[in-house]
Amino acid sequence: MKVIEVISDTNVGGAGRLLLTRLSASNNREIDTTLLVPSGSALEIRARELGIKLRSFRGCYDSSFDLGAVRRLCNIIKETEPDLINCHGCMSARIAAAICRVPVRIYTRHCAYDVPRYMRLFPIRQIVCATDRILSVGSIAVADAAKKNLTDMGIAEDRIRVIINGVDGLRKYSSSEREAVREELGVGGRFVVGICARLESCKGHDDFLRAARILARDDERYRFIIVGDGSMMRELRELTLALGISDKVIFTGFTDDVEKYFNCFDINVNCSVGTETSSLALSEGMSIGLPSVASSYGGNPYMVRHGENGLIYSAGDFVELAQMIKRIAEDRLAYERMSAKAYERFLTELNSRNMTEQTEAFYLELCHAAMKAEDLTT
Repeated sequence: MKVIEVISDTNVGGAGRLLLTRLSASNNREIDTTLLVPSGSALEIRARELGIKLRSFRGCYDSSFDLGAVRRLCNIIKETEPDLINCHGCMSARIAAAICRVPVRIYTRHCAYDVPRYMRLFPIRQIVCATDRILSVGSIAVADAAKKNLTDMGIAEDRIRVIINGVDGLRKYSSSEREAVREELGVGGRFVVGICARLESCKGHDDFLRAARILARDDERYRFIIVGDGSMMRELRELTLALGISDKVIFTGFTDDVEKYFNCFDINVNCSVGTETSSLALSEGMSIGLPSVASSYGGNPYMVRHGENGLIYSAGDFVELAQMIKRIAEDRLAYERMSAKAYERFLTELNSRNMTEQTEAFYLELCHAAMKAEDLTT
């Protein structure tokens, strides 16, 4: 079975990381996959390093639709003759696949947000539904929250398969390694609360910092690490100064070595308020047994089962966020129980092997159904 995976990202974001993880984890000899990315994308370098079969095309640079790219994608599709194409945020590829009559055409929904009211109403809802049926035979949603986005827009529920994101998992440091890194960062034996996410407004870092102020005001032992970079770096640094907690917060900036910082965390936090499906950062934290405190937004309540592998707080409520962090920090037995459950959750569900096997099984299921339908019409 020949498969094409198309993504329009020029950087290595969540969708790109997920795709590279799945393709590098695959060992199914029945599936021959080619990854298509915009020329010059940072994904090109990563994919080549991982030995993933790759082709690049001009256009769709961080854009779902690029009319000029449709023809170029059609040429590649005709040359490759895939049995299945999966489009990740690339409408141009979906159109090209339909033009070329690829037998199985699907797309993956990587985001979840509040669907605007006009998209739920006539005639937009009907147009979206009709377009979906013309361009694809089904879709993958990486969280129940992403599936709900699609059904809210009129996509039939039976055309959506939910496959939760998975990660390879991090290496858990030994006690001596962890101690050395903590000394290097200047946090020593403090209780470290961390967050790993793009520094954008939808990720709720301002709530994280306001909760940090509440915690630091009452207890000197807390320290906070913010892993990542983004357009709000300057604004968040200024907020840290204004809150009087700049000596208690570490900004790492962009880093490829997230493992180092996760191993310094005692609690892993997700404060999303604008878009979230099945957070890779939450899964990575669980892979080394970190309890989580996460907002109630999007797919977070699925990832973090309240009272089991962490706690959920009302999105945007930084006072409650501080309370949830404190609740775990001050109950050692609860912490250890949640840590064990977090690791168990990673092993049983939130790992790359599970995600890859489910995705490939879905691909084979769709291709077999397409072949059967073709036999019935001939």
